[in-house]
Amino acid sequence: MIMSDFYRTAVRFFAAVVLILALAHTGCKKEDNYLDIYKYETPDQLDDGWITESLSNAGIDEKVLTDLMNRIYATPEHNLHSILIINNGKLVFEEYFDGEKFKLGKYTGEYGFDRDDLHTLCSATKSFTSALLGIAIDKGYIRSIDEKVFDFFPENYDLLTLSPGKEEMTIRNVLMMSSGLQWDDESTSYYDPANDMYKLFTTGDPMRFILSKDLLWTPGTRFAYENCNTNLIGEIIHRSTDARLDLFCDSVLFSKLGIETYEWQRIKPEIIFTSGDLMLRPRDMAKFGQLFLNKGNWNNEQLISEKWCMESTSTQINPNDFSTAWSWSDGYGFQWWQRDYTFNKREYHSYFASGWGGQHIIIISELETVIVFTGGNYFTNEKISCYEIVEEYIIPALQK
Repeated sequence: MIMSDFYRTAVRFFAAVVLILALAHTGCKKEDNYLDIYKYETPDQLDDGWITESLSNAGIDEKVLTDLMNRIYATPEHNLHSILIINNGKLVFEEYFDGEKFKLGKYTGEYGFDRDDLHTLCSATKSFTSALLGIAIDKGYIRSIDEKVFDFFPENYDLLTLSPGKEEMTIRNVLMMSSGLQWDDESTSYYDPANDMYKLFTTGDPMRFILSKDLLWTPGTRFAYENCNTNLIGEIIHRSTDARLDLFCDSVLFSKLGIETYEWQRIKPEIIFTSGDLMLRPRDMAKFGQLFLNKGNWNNEQLISEKWCMESTSTQINPNDFSTAWSWSDGYGFQWWQRDYTFNKREYHSYFASGWGGQHIIIISELETVIVFTGGNYFTNEKISCYEIVEEYIIPALQK
């Protein structure tokens, strides 16, 4: 359902006023009894490649998702920007919310989201970069993920004499976030000259800057989630295909999916920023998820090999073996995360693209479902967890 800005604002204002009055009268609010504000509508049918269907026709429990929406409306500053659900290849749920727009680590000054707005994916971009690597391998531009990283940057061979062990670093290692390279773009702002991301964008030779970083441990032995890894992958694709990555992406992926409006950020005129901040509309994010649910097939054309789709989204390393910071995940593949959900004592496996602020493309193959979230929790904690929404509302609704 797409509300006009005026109508959406009026509904939220009314919900807030009624909620305040109700709380003042009762002195409390039941956790599972939110004010009945939301009314579901079937997503609009457009000429964008999606077939839409109502929840009832899809056999999905509308009441459970209505409860979810009423909870969201009753939660100030929830910072959700959109929720989309695709079930059995059809778009059955689509909602957008207000929020501040964000790009390259800062707010743009613009406000509000709807179906036509591009949203920054932050690190969910990494899963797209992985897909492009898979396509490059499928097409023979790259032999395998066991090729050595430095072989794609021969002008930097001199760095190997300064750091023994780097010569063994493979594409597989950077895909699994186990390159061993030192990197710090989190302890300070992206706009601080001491930040490695700031240096990446301002140095004359971004790839040499990455490859010159200290090697903290032997490649392939430890998980450390660092943006430098994905930017190496992006440039390996660029050099192997002899096409700037965004142009390669458009020719082999986006044009095939009918994705016409998007924005890739650049580090340099010919070097695309592939670890974050690809901008897409949520409906197009969902197409990417559906492509992987279809094991690489779109409209009877195999865009990515089934082998790559299966291998890249399977657990290749467990981040929890190295840090408690990743307790929300159950594994990591080739730039894809894994998580298991439980409902009625039954486990449902998912793999997903995930980005800072609440950007998610979640695929639950067993339920033939793709779920998209966008959000704005960049500098604040989530008021409502996307993982909680999936486990407590979406999966139960699908079990009608």
